[in-house]
Order: sequence, then structure tokens, then C-alpha cells
Amino acid sequence: MSKTGAELLIESLVSVGVRHLFSLSGNQILSLYDACIGRDIHIIHTRHEAAAVHMADGWGRLTEGPGVALLTAGPGHCNAISALYGALMSESPVLLLSGHAPHAQIGEGAFQEIDQVATAKPVTKAAWLAKDPSRLDETIADALSLACEGRPGPVHVSLPADILETTIASRSPQAADTDTTPTAMPPTSDLDDILGQLIQADHPLILVGPAMGRPVRWAEVERLSQATGIPALPMESPRGVNDPWLHGATNCLGRADVVLLGGKKLDFSMRFGQPPFFSEACRFIQIDADAAQLRSENPAVLPIHAEPTHILRQLTAAAQALDGSQSVRRHDSWRAEVVAARKTTPPEWEALRRSADQPIHPLRVCEALQPFLDDGAIFVSDGGEFGQWVQAGLEAEPRLINGPAGSIGSAIPMGVAAKLTCPDQPVFVFLGDGTFGYHALEFDTALRYNLPIIAIVGNDARWNAEHQLQIQNYGGDRTIGCELLPSRYDKMIEGLGGHGEFVQHPDDLTPAVERALASGLPACINVAIEAAAAPTFRANG
Repeated sequence: MSKTGAELLIESLVSVGVRHLFSLSGNQILSLYDACIGRDIHIIHTRHEAAAVHMADGWGRLTEGPGVALLTAGPGHCNAISALYGALMSESPVLLLSGHAPHAQIGEGAFQEIDQVATAKPVTKAAWLAKDPSRLDETIADALSLACEGRPGPVHVSLPADILETTIASRSPQAADTDTTPTAMPPTSDLDDILGQLIQADHPLILVGPAMGRPVRWAEVERLSQATGIPALPMESPRGVNDPWLHGATNCLGRADVVLLGGKKLDFSMRFGQPPFFSEACRFIQIDADAAQLRSENPAVLPIHAEPTHILRQLTAAAQALDGSQSVRRHDSWRAEVVAARKTTPPEWEALRRSADQPIHPLRVCEALQPFLDDGAIFVSDGGEFGQWVQAGLEAEPRLINGPAGSIGSAIPMGVAAKLTCPDQPVFVFLGDGTFGYHALEFDTALRYNLPIIAIVGNDARWNAEHQLQIQNYGGDRTIGCELLPSRYDKMIEGLGGHGEFVQHPDDLTPAVERALASGLPACINVAIEAAAAPTFRANG
């Protein structure tokens, strides 16, 4: 029995457990849509291509398995590039499948022909053009494996329409080749030296990148921290050392004398390891599965090319073998100090959390929402000033934030993916009014698939992050191009068929959230907030 390349591809996805395709339809992928009919795989049809990739990104982060986006060629593919960059910087396992001009017409000026591989390469781990319809199952297996292995990240495969439509002889999908080559490990003497440097340091730290901060890998980080008493912090915010979630712990970084970097580069978010954010005498041990991330001219960096979780596991075992040694637990008090600093907030916050002022301060929004997060709701947040306030003022696990890319607009589609992933848990999406405009129509997607997310929109009628930067850099009398209307976004969602609430008084926040939850519908709670600059915790600004 013969089948088409499209049928082989969909069968290969189903065979490895992929059950959702985040997609927006188009000419070159209609054969794949047809191949989904009658199979155990479901298309989540979005309103914008970037939103489909954001959803795949959210799925990948929450499940640790690959999220798969399926888009059409040319402009459809190009609409996804910024979202791929966000997934790359957040180290999220994503597979983008894009339809492509027919292989037989490449170079002839085919409809929507563009070098899609070239456009995707800078924002992916790898990108290539499929050429052999009979090997599409192997192509998919390779791409899914690559997205998840080592440092996770997005992978792209372009799929020429004629390759998908070619009829091929039937054969069973090939299982992915399993690489049994052991991960390269430093000699035992080097591991002993690394552990010795950490133990002998006065104020060692473990700082990890986005992928290492997610539950499975973070568990390894915590085991090492427990075994050695060395404090550990995730670094996933574009504001890096000034991440408001760090609270007072940001001021502990400058005291570190040895820093173990697990899947984290000394990049802009780390201020390149330079004073005053880090001590001039600080030394760094950088462990990364991606050799390209280890290139540094900084003589204070010791590069280790290996899978970070494997190294951390070895270091934990070595530290546990030393249990009882006088030196191995000498950092417990330092660890307690960093943990306390991370949890401590300024005394003046208590008054702001209970303030009855209007417009509502962002911390008053946090006060109303924290009980819902304590009950197991999922937290999704975009960037911007309101996003920074809620990231600083709310405690939640897991957290989905916009990540080191510093881009905005991902929150609503990522919230949709979160609800699809965890249907029995409430999903709260926090975003500013500027951000809301990017993908507001994904509420239509949420409605069509019965995914009742609740968006908390901090509405200050302003692009406030840029407004605050203009004030800092040019003065308050030279702000320009940041004004928005105090629009009734809640009415917009009502018009789509969802639930809307407009909140102007802080006492109305909790009842509005309760009504939104009770509605069982995708909901928008539009909150008139004070245009407050995001908090900063560095002692010297």
C-alpha cells in the first residue's frame, strides 16, 4: 500500500507521541492537513504564525518535550522568525515545519519562493530543506532529537510541496537512531579541581541558564546546592543581574569569588562578568553542551564542553562522598543569606500591596492574585514594566516568562499552550496593554478550542518600559511615541464571545477574578493601573 510524503510525515510524528500541531493553514501544507484526518493528532489552528511558534515554545518549556509548529511557505514562514528567536534564547525544544515552494521549481520564481533555510538558520540550532520523500520519517526523528538534546532549542525543516505530495512505496516508519556515544566528560582530576575551587571559595555561586532552570534539570542543580551548601539561582530574564525576581539576591552577585555557570554564558544579561556586577577577582567555570557558547576571550573563564546536568551529577556524587568533611558544608550560612535575600522585598511594598489608591498599583494586583497562584494556577508573564512588577511581586511554579530575548507578545499564545498542557489548572496570563495588541485575537483560538485562560491586562495607556527608558536617558520633558488609549480590551474579548471585566478599584480585583474563573470562558480582566517604573534592587541602582 502506497502513501504520500505528507502521510509518512504525520505518521512519524504520531509514532513518537506528538499529539498537537500548532499551525496556521496555507497552500503548501494542505496535504499535511489532509493527512491528519483520522489520525491521533490534532491541529490547533491559530490566528498568526508567530503565535503558533509561541504556543509550541510554551508546550516545549512545560513538558520538556518538543512543541511542533506547522506553517505555510514564504510570508507565513517569515512571520515566525521573531518567535523562533524567543525560543532559541529561552532554550526551548521546538520543531518548526514550514511548507515550501515545490522542489522542482526552486530557482524558477515559484509562488512564495524564498530561501527559508537561510532565514531560519540564525535563530535555530539547525535548519534544512527536505529533499527525499521516502526519508521524511527519518528527517522528523532527527529534527525532534536535535531539538531536545544538549542545549535545547528550535529546529527548522522546510517541506517542498511536491515532496509532500509524492506517492512512495509503503514502509514502516524508521525509529530514530539512538546516539549511544557517552557524553564527553572531563577527567576525574578536573572534576575534583572544580569541586575543590567551589568548596575553597569564600562565596561561591551556581548560576544557570533557562533550560537548566526548568524542573527536571533544576532538580540536579538543587541536589548539588544541597550537597555543597552553595547557593544556586536561575538566570532567565532579559534584565539578567537586574531581574526583579532576584530581589535582594542581585546584590549578592558582586560578592561571589567563584561562579559555576551551568548552561549559561557570560553574556549581556550577566553584564559579561564585569565590575561592578561581579568582582574583578571573580573566576567563572562555564559548563555547556554547545561548544559555540564556550568561546570567550575572558581569561577568568574556565570552559568545560559537556552536558551540564552530567557534570552537576558527578560533582554532587563527589561532594556526597566527602560528607562529614569539615569543609564541604562551610557555605551553608552563605546559602541561607542568598536564599533570604531572594525572598526579601522592600518594607514599603507592604503598604503598596494594600493600597486603595487609584489607578491601582501593580503590587496591589499581585496581592489579589497570589492566593490563586498558591492554589496551583499556572503563571505566564510577558515583559514590560507591568510584567516586571508581577514577576517580582508574585511567587509561582512553574513560571513562563518572555525570556532572555527580551521580546514581547508571547504571553497570550503561551498561555493557550499552558492550558492545553495542563487543562485542570487555571492559567493566569499577565501582560501590559501594549503587549495585549500583539496577539489579542488568539482569544479566538482559545474560544474555539475551549481553553479558558485568564488574562490580567495592566492598562496604563502607555508603552511604559520605553517611556521609563526615555525619562532615564533623555529626561521627562523628552518622552515621545509611547502613548496609548485607555482602551476597553475587556469589551473586545466579550465581543469575541469570552468573558470581560474592567477593574478600576482595588477592592474589585478578587471578585472579578472569581467571576472570570466561574465563567468557564477565556477571560480578560482589564485593570487600570498606575504607570509605575519596574522595581530595581541593586544597591547602587
